[in-house]
Amino acid sequence: MGSTKRSYICLPEEYKEFLRCGEWDHGIVVTDLNPLLTNSDFYNYFQKFGTITESDITIDKSSGWPKGVGFVRYSSSEEAEAAEADGPHYFGGFLTGIKKVITPKNQFDSKLNTPQHQSFQSNVCVN
Repeated sequence: MGSTKRSYICLPEEYKEFLRCGEWDHGIVVTDLNPLLTNSDFYNYFQKFGTITESDITIDKSSGWPKGVGFVRYSSSEEAEAAEADGPHYFGGFLTGIKKVITPKNQFDSKLNTPQHQSFQSNVCVN
């Protein structure tokens, strides 16, 4: 059974040519978020940088409290770069950290939140 967690990759400038090796979604990871921040406040703040295709604040499953980390996926690399470059961001009274990231495109079916392609199979062993 594959994982349903999305992979976020922070790619240094010297490896940008790697992006030609596939299709990628572009976004940002936001850290040190105010725990009282709502998903709609989060979305509304970051939409000024471009078209958001997905956004979410991570919640701890056992406690139900936010982990202080959020993710925003934009429709283009330029939009994600604009959000990162506009910092520092003081959001909800907290100074947040922002990193531009890439995510393999079509890794998840957005309607079902399940993997479309599975390159790792836990029940297969190759020697």
